[in-house]
Amino acid sequence: MSERSDSQKMSGILHRSKSEIDSSSSGVKQRGDAVRKEMDALVNIPEENGSTPTKGGPVSPSPLRIFSQAKKKMNEIFIELDAQVKESTAFLKRISQGVVPVNLETVDHVEKQYSKIKGITEMVARDHMKVVFFGRTSNGKSTVINAMLRDKILPSGIGHTTSCFIQVEGTDEPEGYAQTEGSDEKFGVSSVANLSHALNQGHLGEESLVRLHWPKNKCFLLREDVVLVDSPGIDVTPDTDIWIDKYCLDADVFVLVANSESTLMQAEKNFFHKVSTRLSKPNVFILNNRWDASANEPEFMDEVRRQHLDRNLEFLTKELGVISNQQALERVYFVSAKEVLMTAQKKQQNAIVNPGAFPDGYLMRMQDFDTFERKFQECLSKSAVRTKFEHHTQQGRKIAHEMRNLLEEVYEQSNLTRALQEEDRLRQESLFHLKTTHFESMSVDFKEKIDALSRKAGQEVSFFLFQSKTFSFENGKNVKFFSQSDYCRLQGRIGAAADHRQPLHQKLADDG
Repeated sequence: MSERSDSQKMSGILHRSKSEIDSSSSGVKQRGDAVRKEMDALVNIPEENGSTPTKGGPVSPSPLRIFSQAKKKMNEIFIELDAQVKESTAFLKRISQGVVPVNLETVDHVEKQYSKIKGITEMVARDHMKVVFFGRTSNGKSTVINAMLRDKILPSGIGHTTSCFIQVEGTDEPEGYAQTEGSDEKFGVSSVANLSHALNQGHLGEESLVRLHWPKNKCFLLREDVVLVDSPGIDVTPDTDIWIDKYCLDADVFVLVANSESTLMQAEKNFFHKVSTRLSKPNVFILNNRWDASANEPEFMDEVRRQHLDRNLEFLTKELGVISNQQALERVYFVSAKEVLMTAQKKQQNAIVNPGAFPDGYLMRMQDFDTFERKFQECLSKSAVRTKFEHHTQQGRKIAHEMRNLLEEVYEQSNLTRALQEEDRLRQESLFHLKTTHFESMSVDFKEKIDALSRKAGQEVSFFLFQSKTFSFENGKNVKFFSQSDYCRLQGRIGAAADHRQPLHQKLADDG
């Protein structure tokens, strides 16, 4: 069967049309803008235009770029918030020593926000977009991750291959390395197979974790802070609660890798039912892997695809109830991860990729995987920004709100104190003016009285002097003597005048 006839045959049953795919390809920026409009204003960041194509990935800008930009902006905001809290706390402590009353317990509470802000900043720096892959044994989970990384990094093969969880994350170092959980010791990438391959006697347990650090410059997803987690088959153990608690609660997207050669099994459904009870509406994508096997039975291809699609949609919309039927159409895909990986490896070797060398329907499967990656990136970035930063945003707003309320309280108290002090100042000025006027009036009055007394005393002295008798001469000068009675009478009048003047001075002093 030719590629053209295969394409015509499948066009009627594809759950997404070619026009939709073309529109999606040409509208990445418009979708990114739509995502931004739904973001909180705190992380509303303009898009960076222009980027160098990265080996093993699409050309930026990508919806994933929103997360890294939001992460950078969030960090800048909390650094600024930290500086403002420190400055405000120092100001409150300083004014608390003055006339403005400040609750020092409240100031101490705000000061304790330093450590909280520092912790949030550190958490933001560590935040990443997390994707966890689940499915039954040998469904191709590791191969799907390798296909998305465009390189064979994880061990894969027939049978039970992955015995533990493997977390693939980016590193700025030029060479990759591996670490076991709780250890800083670095191992070579080749050791991952020994640590995680179920056929090796020294492999780790199913609940253990191997962290594989792969150079960011080799993979677009890792460069954009995406972490991919591979898992053992969910049919390995009946008790998966520990898996959910340990690896799923902080996941942004789940990818259920199903086997196209069989149907969606109850073990897979039960696992995601457990996940949905712990997480509100988890984002689940279903990859029907190994769809290239359908080329062996082309006469049943359409019917099998429709059967898988109906069951997948029913599981997502009715059983899990996480999305609508229209949304679910963008969550189910029919792919061959092995073909995607082989194609990527050939391109890396600069070899010519011949579609005719693959089973019929190769181009449709590649197109479906490409559509999956675009929709996956949109969902992942949107979900991660909300789940990772929403709590941080709420905490930051709470700290800023507390600080604002405290400063407003201090501001209002300062205005009240200022108004009271201004009122007291005006009252004191009025009283001072009143007393000053009264003092000046009394001073003038008392001065006139003193002058009058002085004039009267002078007149009386002159009168007595005039009435005195001269009875002796000495050295040719006329010497006046008073009689004893005249002298006593004059002394009495002068004393009376002095006694009258003394109370006036005392009264002036008291009033002043």
